Amino acid sequence: MPTDRTRLSGLRGRITTFLLAAVLLGTTACSQAPGATPGPADAPASLRIATGFAIDNVDPIDNGFWGNEFGFSELLMHATSNGDPEPWLLKSLDNVDALTWKLTLKDGIRFQNGRTLDAGALADVMNYQLQNTASLAPLKASTLTVTGPLEVTFTTPTPAPNLPFTLAEKSKFVIFDRAAYEPAKGNPSAIIAAQMYTGPYRVESLDAQHLVLPANPDYWGGKPPLEKVTVSFITDEQSRILAVQNGEADLALYPPTQAAKNLTGRNDSFWRSGTPKGPTFQLQLNEKRAKMADRNLRQAVLSGIDYTALADDVMGGLYEPSTGMYAPEASYALETQHTDLTAAKGALAASGYQADASGLATKDGQPLELTVLTYPTQPDSNTLALAIQAQLKTIGITVKISQVPEMITATRDPNTEWDMAIAGNGTTSLAGDPIAPLQSYFITKGSRNVYGLADPELDALVAKVAVAMNTTERDDLLRQIQRKVADGAYMGFLGMRSPSVVAAPAWRDYQVSNTNQWVDAHTAPTR
Repeated sequence: MPTDRTRLSGLRGRITTFLLAAVLLGTTACSQAPGATPGPADAPASLRIATGFAIDNVDPIDNGFWGNEFGFSELLMHATSNGDPEPWLLKSLDNVDALTWKLTLKDGIRFQNGRTLDAGALADVMNYQLQNTASLAPLKASTLTVTGPLEVTFTTPTPAPNLPFTLAEKSKFVIFDRAAYEPAKGNPSAIIAAQMYTGPYRVESLDAQHLVLPANPDYWGGKPPLEKVTVSFITDEQSRILAVQNGEADLALYPPTQAAKNLTGRNDSFWRSGTPKGPTFQLQLNEKRAKMADRNLRQAVLSGIDYTALADDVMGGLYEPSTGMYAPEASYALETQHTDLTAAKGALAASGYQADASGLATKDGQPLELTVLTYPTQPDSNTLALAIQAQLKTIGITVKISQVPEMITATRDPNTEWDMAIAGNGTTSLAGDPIAPLQSYFITKGSRNVYGLADPELDALVAKVAVAMNTTERDDLLRQIQRKVADGAYMGFLGMRSPSVVAAPAWRDYQVSNTNQWVDAHTAPTR
C-alpha cells in the first residue's frame, strides 16, 4: 500500500493530532505489509475469500465500504498499527489552523475507467458525500476549495481533530468518480460498468453467490500481484471453514473463535489472528423497554457478568477481558466494568426483585426474563449469549436467546421484542477514532442509538470532545464520558476479540488486518 509521510510529519509539529497508538496496537494496515515480497513463482495467482456478509451492490453511497475491504476502492488515508493514519491516495495532509486542512493528492492516480483523480474530481466527490452520507453530518457545512491541480483546502465549521481518522474510515469519504456515478446511480449493473473506483482490483461481476474482481491492468500503483480475487457469500460459518479445508477457498472470514481449537494439528487449514484493539462486542441494553429503563436492573445485569471468564474460559484465551469502554493501553482508558455478584443482587433488590424459593428473581409474582439478540454473521455472539445466560442465572435472571438475521435491522424494528443485544461493534472506529462511535452510539440522536439512551449531560460531553484539539483536554473529556456511561449502566462490553481468519496452506502466513482490509495492492501468498 503506497504511503508518503513527507508532509504529514509536519502536521504533528504544528498541531497535536489526535493519535490513538494504544488503541491501535497490533493493527496491520495491509493484509500483507507494504513492500512485502510476493510469494514464490508457483504461488496461487488468485485469492478466494469466503465471507458471511453478502454484498448486493457496489454503489459507493450504499455499500462503498466493501471496496476498501476487498481491494476495488481506496481511501485518502489509511490506519496503521502505531495509531497515526498515513496518506494513501493523498501525498500529504496538512493542518493549517483549527478549521483548515490542506489535502494534496499523489500525482498520476486514475480511476479504473481511465479518468484522472485530480483536485477538481476530489472536491466534487467529497462535496457530494458531505451532502449524501449520514455519518458525515457533523461536517456537512464544511467547504472544499480547489487551491491547486492536486490540492484541495478543507474548511470545517468547527474544529475537527479527528479528520485524519475520518479520511481513513471506509464508510465516510469513499473515493469514486462522481461524474461516472451520476448517470449510473440506481442501476447496479451500470455502476459496475462505470468502473468508478481506483483500486488494484476492479468489479467484473456480482451476483447472489460471488463478487469477481480481476486485476486492474492499468492500476496507478503498478501491477497487482494477483490475477483475480473472488469473494463468495457463505452464511454458515462452518461451511466457510469447510470450503478452505476442501480447497474451495483460501480464506474464511469471521470464523467462530471456538473453531480455533479444532484446527490444531491440521495441515489443510490454519488459524490466523491479529491483535485486538479494543472491545469487540457491545451488550446493548434496550431502555425503550420499561423494565430496562430501570438503571438498577441494567446495573444488576452488568455486575452479574464474569468478563474474565468470557475471555479466558468461554473463548479459550483468544479474547482479552474487557474492563471498560476502551483497550487498557489507551492513554484515556478507565477500568469501569467489574464483576460483583453481591452488588448485582443488591441492584436487583433495589429494582424491586426478590428471590423466590428456586432462586429466581421475581417481582409481583412474575419471574425476571430478559431476551438477548444474537446474529449468525457474528457467530461468537451466540457463544457469548449462552455464557451470559448461565452466568446471570446464578443471580436469578432468566435469559432467553433469540437469533435474528441481521442485528441493526432487528433492533430498529419496533416489532422486535428485545431487552439486550450482542452487537459486533467497538467503541473506536476501525481507523482508531473514539469520537465517531460516541456520536453514533452514545448521544440521544445518534444514528446507531437504537436502545433509547438519552442523557443530556452525556450529549454535552460528546459535543465538547468532538471539537477539542488539545490532547490533554480530550483525554479528560473521554474519561468523564466513561464514568458517565458506567454510572448510567448504559452499555456493557463483552471482550476484546483478536481479528481472525482460517487460511489455506498457501496463505498460512496471511497477516490479519484490524481494519477489515482483507485485500490491498500488496496482498500475496507467501507459500
